[in-house]
Amino acid sequence: TLLGASAEFAREHIDVLMAGYTHLQPAQPIRFAHWLMSHMAAIQRDAQRLTELIPRANQCPLGSGALAGNAFGVDREFLAKELGFEGVTSNSLDSVCDRDFVAEFLMWHSLFLVHLSQMAEDLIINNMLKCVDMADAYATGRSFMPQKKNTDVPELLR
Repeated sequence: TLLGASAEFAREHIDVLMAGYTHLQPAQPIRFAHWLMSHMAAIQRDAQRLTELIPRANQCPLGSGALAGNAFGVDREFLAKELGFEGVTSNSLDSVCDRDFVAEFLMWHSLFLVHLSQMAEDLIINNMLKCVDMADAYATGRSFMPQKKNTDVPELLR
C-alpha cells in the first residue's frame, strides 16, 4: 500500500535532512522522513474517514416503498443480509429522500484529492529545488532540452 511503502521508505531514509518550507521560503531543517509521513498522516485520516462512512452508507432502503413502507410483508432484514448490507434504514420516509451518502462521499473524495494535490505540489517544488529526484518513470524530458525533467505525473495529479 502507499502508506506501507512510504513508511518503509521513510525508515530507510530517516537520517536524510532537507529544508522545511513555509510560504515557499526555507524555514528550518527537517527530516525527509518527517516530510513524507506528514503527507501519509493526511491520507491515513482520509482512509479512516472512508472506513467510518461505509457503515452509514451501507444501509438497505428496500421495503421503504414510495415513502411509508409497503403492504407486502417484505422482510427487510433478510433482504439486507442477502444483498450484503450492514443493516436496514431506520425510517422509510428518510430512506427515500436521504442523500447524505452522496454528500459524505463527495466531501471525502474532495478532501482526499486536496491531500493528494498537496503532496503532488510538494513533490513538484522539491524536485525543482533538487530536494527530491523524480524517477524517470514519473517524468518526461525534451529532446531539445535534455537537462530538463518534467514532473508530469505529479502535475496531472495536482
